[in-house]
Amino acid sequence: MAVNPLTNRPVPPNSDPARAMFVWVTSNASQDPLDTDNDQQNLVNFLDDTNVGCNVVFLDMWQYLGGGNWTNTKRDRMRQMVDRLKRSGVKVYALAGAADYGQNHAWVQKNIVEPIIAFNAQAQDISGRFDGLILDVEYWQDEVSNPPSTHLPGLCDLVKAIKAKTNLEVGLFSAFFLKDGNGTRADITYNGKSAQDGEHMMDVADFVVVGAYRDHAEDGGSESGPGQKSLFQPWFDYASAEGKNLGLYCGSETISVSPSYVTYQGASKATMEAQHTIISDEYTDIGNSTWLGQAVHSYDGWKAMS
Repeated sequence: MAVNPLTNRPVPPNSDPARAMFVWVTSNASQDPLDTDNDQQNLVNFLDDTNVGCNVVFLDMWQYLGGGNWTNTKRDRMRQMVDRLKRSGVKVYALAGAADYGQNHAWVQKNIVEPIIAFNAQAQDISGRFDGLILDVEYWQDEVSNPPSTHLPGLCDLVKAIKAKTNLEVGLFSAFFLKDGNGTRADITYNGKSAQDGEHMMDVADFVVVGAYRDHAEDGGSESGPGQKSLFQPWFDYASAEGKNLGLYCGSETISVSPSYVTYQGASKATMEAQHTIISDEYTDIGNSTWLGQAVHSYDGWKAMS
């Protein structure tokens, strides 16, 4: 079968400028949304759901294009996916990341950046090219092995180097706690500035996905703790006050993770969307270009919701 683009462009709910989704690819064909034409069509169609409305996709590139995985067949499968998404009115960013990227610039350039450059250069039409890339470099998962004082500056330098080499947009994913409103997170000195990791990220990236992972928008919820708005607010305040040319997504989780209050897994799409509406209402009326919309992690979890 052929893979057909959507007739109508996906429209993000709540009048948000954008709605993004992470799409990961594993080596298991049953978990590979690019494997067959039917898989690819299902992904394209999913974006047009009323409670989805994604016009941005962060598409994992490693299994198809990264390092020694590149083959002409895999390139063509990726090309078809990118082309159909772009023709549907969706921006597509190559997704890649590992905790040590900030300390392995040469490896990242050779195995991630250069394949993306080659992929774009070989495209016969703009619809077959990535619009940029997003790095998911979670050094903070093990700060003993990956001290922020070295990994954060390395990551910022990497972002600058990629932007200079590719002239593409470069985004970052971050845990919410890398920028807080009360100074709990220790400052790091980079480029002569002492600030929390999140501020440095916002200083160098074109956009940031803030992983404000909770299953409720407002404070309270099952753990009587902060909601997504509270976790996202310090990021928005900094980016807005600085007047940066920077976009922010508020991230939501849908896969099965612990504790349960950090994910919408088990809830319905409509339930999650009701919470997203509360968040959007907080920022869309401000008239500030900092707010982009929601970014949902990930396709696997979201499509399993009722």
